[in-house]
Amino acid sequence: MSLEKVKTIILTLLVLLSLLLTWLIWNNQPNYDWLNLKDLDNIAIAKEKKVPGIILPDKLLYHEDDGTTGTVHDGEISRVMNLLRTWTFDMSSSRLLSKKDLYNLMHGKNRIELDFPAPVPFSVYQSVLNFANKKVPDADFDHIVIELNKGTKNLNHVYFISTASNKVYEASTDQKSIQVFISKLNDNKTLYKPYTAFALSGPRRIYLPAGNPVVNQYKYATTDIEIDKFKKALFADPNFVKKVAGEYTNGISLLRTDESNKVLTFVNPGEDIGYSSDPNHLLTRAIDFINQHSGWTDQYQYFEINERENEVTFRLFKDGYPVFNDDGMAEIREYLGRTEIYKYVRPYFNLSLNLPLKPAVVKLPPAQDVIASLQENPSVQMNKVRDIAVGYRLQKDSDDILSLQPAWYYCYDGIWKMAGGDEDGLE
Repeated sequence: MSLEKVKTIILTLLVLLSLLLTWLIWNNQPNYDWLNLKDLDNIAIAKEKKVPGIILPDKLLYHEDDGTTGTVHDGEISRVMNLLRTWTFDMSSSRLLSKKDLYNLMHGKNRIELDFPAPVPFSVYQSVLNFANKKVPDADFDHIVIELNKGTKNLNHVYFISTASNKVYEASTDQKSIQVFISKLNDNKTLYKPYTAFALSGPRRIYLPAGNPVVNQYKYATTDIEIDKFKKALFADPNFVKKVAGEYTNGISLLRTDESNKVLTFVNPGEDIGYSSDPNHLLTRAIDFINQHSGWTDQYQYFEINERENEVTFRLFKDGYPVFNDDGMAEIREYLGRTEIYKYVRPYFNLSLNLPLKPAVVKLPPAQDVIASLQENPSVQMNKVRDIAVGYRLQKDSDDILSLQPAWYYCYDGIWKMAGGDEDGLE
């Protein structure tokens, strides 16, 4: 074989080898699993939730000709809200009313009243209800009132009411939807109990269960959530976080745990909190922040907003009743900075096993006794009592066992207190 043929064969083999290596490079998919890039982007504490499951009424009242019935049953309220989500609301006008006229509109006969625990911006609730208008009011509401009487032009009135500003935003919806709504409402009538109106101060009235409310009492075993999950979710780069004297820090932000109550506090002091934020932006950011790490454990719902402090609170609910605890074990509280979270306080446990499986039942004092005790208390100014409700007191039985004890609560000057505690003497 001549030298030229050998050179040709070698050159051909080199070309073929080059083509093979090029093909391998183009089709090779390197395995980067060791980098855990997916874990950095998707740190799930529990689950994500959408606005309809977070911003809900906490009470539904049915004002009929012969009296008022109501419910806080979470399943029924969710069912009613799902019906409303099939409607189309056409916003038409707004007006300012006196307190007397406002409450007369809310509590008139043949209408449904949905009470929210805190103001709800229209723009946030656009993802829940179907508004025909391209632009909704730049405002909020805390009550929805649905007229059940047959209206004109095959339409019925629906009112979105702000009791803080005394403003009513009027809308209309299809009359056929109302008739279907009434029939389905009557299907679950057993869930509605008699309610009685009570005057607090001036023309303001609240509706509370008649007689002695009978409420389940619960005992739960808890399951801890690993703090390491929160460390990965809350710090920009968990690799630079060190544990010093029981606290986690990256030199700027701090994650502290209250091991006795299983409540964590995350503080990001570099964030600016001295700014004004509109409630729409504040509430949306608060929900998005928890969704970023799928932080919705148990049944937490929107409960309070403080625009001056850029603060939003989501409270634990059980059977439609709010749960309270002085040590922060029943609420998720956020303080929003200008661009990021400034402070985040929440429990790091789940309610897991109900002990025993069949709950005990507790009969509470009637509402009139609660109001009478508040009126007789010289330290209580009734014009500062914003609301009264049945709720649960969460208390520790042991490190891993919690109980939910039914009790009456009242909101005094923006702070919820237990009636029958040391302050008001209700037995």
